[in-house]
Amino acid sequence: MLEKAKKFLTGVAKTAAVEVLRGYVAKRIKAIQVDDIIAAIEADDTDLIGKLSDKDKKILVVAARRFSEYLDLLTVKNVMLWLVEDAPLHAGVIYGHPKGLKWLEGVLKQIRERAQTYVQAPGAELELDPVSSTKTISTNT
Repeated sequence: MLEKAKKFLTGVAKTAAVEVLRGYVAKRIKAIQVDDIIAAIEADDTDLIGKLSDKDKKILVVAARRFSEYLDLLTVKNVMLWLVEDAPLHAGVIYGHPKGLKWLEGVLKQIRERAQTYVQAPGAELELDPVSSTKTISTNT
């Protein structure tokens, strides 16, 4: 019974980690203009972390520390599956470009490597700013 509960909780944790990683990746990719993705692929510029805002870097550090055991889920196959649903135009550009998948592989490798340095670096645990669970709807037309 205890073993089944442990497997169940491990599955729940992995599902939560996948959703967090998926959401983070999708949000970052969707924020990039398609023309900029094409330019990055052409230039073989895989340094997307260097272009993140300080707030987004902080989120990456916290996510890396919290989900370090799941960083291996950041594979080209997984990310492309996520992007097909979450950012289909961006997925199409990456998949359709002759160098696109290789570029994505480089981006993900850099993210995993940088995330590992965040996990291994000593320091105080970072706290995220509180996020409101309510959405604001603009009534201005």
